[in-house]
Amino acid sequence: MTDVNAARQRAMVEFLGTFPTLSGAPPLELSDLSDGVALFEVLSEIAPNHFDPTTIARQLGDNWALKSSNLRKLVRNLQYYYHEDLQKDAAESFREVSSNLSKISRTGDTHAIEPLVELVAAAAVTCPQKTEFVGRIMSMSSESQIQMKGIIESSLQRMDDYDDTDGDNDHINDEEDDPEMIFSEDTGEPGAGPSAIDDGGESLFNAGHLKQSSPMDADTEELEQSLLEIKRELATQKSLMNEVREDAEKAQSKLRALVEDLQDRLAKRQDELITSEEELKDATTELDALKSRVGELEEEKAQLADELDVASAKANQLYKAEATVMAYKRKLEGVGVINQQMTDLEDQAAGYLRQIMDLEAEVKKTATLQRQVDSLQKKLNVSENNKIESTDSLQIASAEITKLKDTLLSAEKAKKLYMDELKELRAQQDVGEELVAVEGFDGQAQVSMAQREKTMRLEIENNRLKAEIDALKKAASTGETITASSGATDSSQDKMEALKDELDKKIAENKKIVSDKDKLEAYTKRTLAKFQDKYLVALQECKAKLKEKQDKIEVLESRSATEKTSQKREERLLSSTIFELGLSIMQNRLKDR
Repeated sequence: MTDVNAARQRAMVEFLGTFPTLSGAPPLELSDLSDGVALFEVLSEIAPNHFDPTTIARQLGDNWALKSSNLRKLVRNLQYYYHEDLQKDAAESFREVSSNLSKISRTGDTHAIEPLVELVAAAAVTCPQKTEFVGRIMSMSSESQIQMKGIIESSLQRMDDYDDTDGDNDHINDEEDDPEMIFSEDTGEPGAGPSAIDDGGESLFNAGHLKQSSPMDADTEELEQSLLEIKRELATQKSLMNEVREDAEKAQSKLRALVEDLQDRLAKRQDELITSEEELKDATTELDALKSRVGELEEEKAQLADELDVASAKANQLYKAEATVMAYKRKLEGVGVINQQMTDLEDQAAGYLRQIMDLEAEVKKTATLQRQVDSLQKKLNVSENNKIESTDSLQIASAEITKLKDTLLSAEKAKKLYMDELKELRAQQDVGEELVAVEGFDGQAQVSMAQREKTMRLEIENNRLKAEIDALKKAASTGETITASSGATDSSQDKMEALKDELDKKIAENKKIVSDKDKLEAYTKRTLAKFQDKYLVALQECKAKLKEKQDKIEVLESRSATEKTSQKREERLLSSTIFELGLSIMQNRLKDR
């Protein structure tokens, strides 16, 4: 693009941006006018009766068919505005624009848009509001003014006066104009013929022949009457012609609207035809590609059939491998049972170990028990010695007690005698007192002195006996303590014997527990060694077999996964090819129809 063309296009874009009727942002370049919306809104200010911006499609995106429809409507209305309102015509410009509408709508070619913008600028400077639009041009930049001046001059040079001549209209106009040319209402005379008669009458007739001109006056009156009738008929014919003209204009407007509708439909059908042709070309190319693809797919199908046979054989092998795997799983479950048995044996061995530890603790306690037994033995010996000594002292004490008992019996007997004597003395005293009261005062004094001496002796003897009785009681109490100590020694001897028996039993039980412990340790060591050898061998064999089978399973699973994916991919390809074949067959049937 040269600098001159760039300046022209900038001036055009600046001129269109001066119109306030634009609903969106002003265009930045001519390619923004490819949908016809901005030009339609600009022309709605120039000729609002011919351009209604609400009748066009908006927000078209890349839909070139709707863009082409907008542009055709714009060109058609602009041409009608040129012919009807401006009485101008630019046939070459309109033909150029009409031929480039498809290019404008598809690619937004700026060179094809320039003639359309020139027509819009020419309409702006020739419409009734041209002073306003010229003022807008004058408010533009100087460079843009110069470019717009050249654009407007070139567009006005290509404009001609519009001549809408039609055979029927000419004939109607001739009929309307002929009566006025033949007859003149101002003169009240016929046109060419009557004037010749008047001229001849002036030469032929004079004032002396008035009587002979009376028939001519009658003829003229008749002619005038006939002229009036003809004028009335002409007026009626004019009124009829006006009605016919109005009907013709209405019919022409309806015809024009019908033609516009037909042109719109034709444009849409042409666009649909173009799109259908393109779709047909695409469908034919796709059909050819599908045919080639079908051939390839048939070959692939044969290969897949072979691979499917191989896969089925492999699947059978896989089923066998799965059966062997299940058998090994069952064996592993048996190994799990063995593991459970091992855990049970380990728990049992742990219990035995706890018992052994308890027995060892008991064995450790035997030393303390032995020391206690020794101390108790020493105490027993001491207690036996004490027992012997106590028995000797007990015998001595018992002999003394028997002696004391004897003395006690004798003392009791003496006491009884003394008591009897004391009673007798008291009885005698009572009798003496009675005698003294009778005999006199001196006799009483003699008796009382003798009795007093006896009582004193008796009291002394009584005290001595009481002391002896107390001593005997103390001796008896000491004998009881000795017997109690002897009983205590007997009970301690019994306890010592029971402790000895218990110690012997504990020693026997300890020896038995130690022997059982040794036997149990030997048995557990033997069983654990045997079981460990068998279990390790079986476990290693199972692990080796399991690893081998696991490797085989993984290989077979990977193969089956790859085969399944390839099979699914092939099924998708087959379904897509079948769908495309059905679609192509339907399209061919539609074409045949």
